[in-house]
Amino acid sequence: MPIKKNYICKKYKKLTHITTKKEMIKQYINQPYPIFGRSWKVILAIGLFISFFLVFFEPFGLSSFHSEYRLYFEIGFGVVTSLTLFLNHFALPLIFGKIFSTSKWTVLKQILWQIWVLFIIGFANFLYSYFFFHFTNNFKAFYYYQFYTMSVGIIPVVVITVLNQNRLLAENLKIANDYNYDFVSKVNIQFEEERICLMGEKSKDKLEVNSSDLIYITSTGNYIQVFYKKGNEMKSMLLRNTLKQAEYQLKDNHYMIKCHRAFLVNRNKVVRVKGNSQGLRLILDGTNEEIPVSRNLSKSLMNTINP
Repeated sequence: MPIKKNYICKKYKKLTHITTKKEMIKQYINQPYPIFGRSWKVILAIGLFISFFLVFFEPFGLSSFHSEYRLYFEIGFGVVTSLTLFLNHFALPLIFGKIFSTSKWTVLKQILWQIWVLFIIGFANFLYSYFFFHFTNNFKAFYYYQFYTMSVGIIPVVVITVLNQNRLLAENLKIANDYNYDFVSKVNIQFEEERICLMGEKSKDKLEVNSSDLIYITSTGNYIQVFYKKGNEMKSMLLRNTLKQAEYQLKDNHYMIKCHRAFLVNRNKVVRVKGNSQGLRLILDGTNEEIPVSRNLSKSLMNTINP
């Protein structure tokens, strides 16, 4: 009986350990991840690299291809790759905008997206080669192109994604912790109370509010949405105007600061900063909304909030 009991205990511990690992992996791959950049310069650089690599090293049996057009043929793979990347990074996000939501992008989605891009590159290169070779066995040729594309690309894709996730997460958590330490150790700087008047494009559209009651402003198309406190309630008002104009109207106000291209926040409403691999988020008093911080504004924001 004791032997059977020990055996059951070991099995239970092993299953618990496996379950814990699965949960850890699940949590990791569902963490937020910065959505891929859309730089045409990077895409062109990738295409040029592939062209030069194939011309100078002639891997995957290219050296056995004898033709007066071989140079153009090899360069063409780089062109096809660049065109495929343009399609995936610019056209698809415009067509399927909801899928490519920054707030919903995760580590898993990034890896799956990169695998999809590799698959499309392999497929495009197969079609491109078909015009030159007219394969007798199309399925075998298709498998060949997919196998080489995936075998070359899939490991770097996963490794780079994981390394990038860990690096960005560590960086942003450190910045957030520094912010939060300063928030705890310093009392908010108080400025003289001001009466703010925000005007819409039409002069009759306006909002008057005390500067200490203004929480944040965000842009929504051709409008700005102003969030403010009235008594103990959160209110909002839509004005036909741009965030740039709102920023100009508030240029003499010491409370409101720009933290993102689409947000102005009241510096004295910031109670905490959160960080993940996507960047920083401001937690404001009086709202559950997490306000994003642009990477290029994070340093100046820290200096402004904690001078």
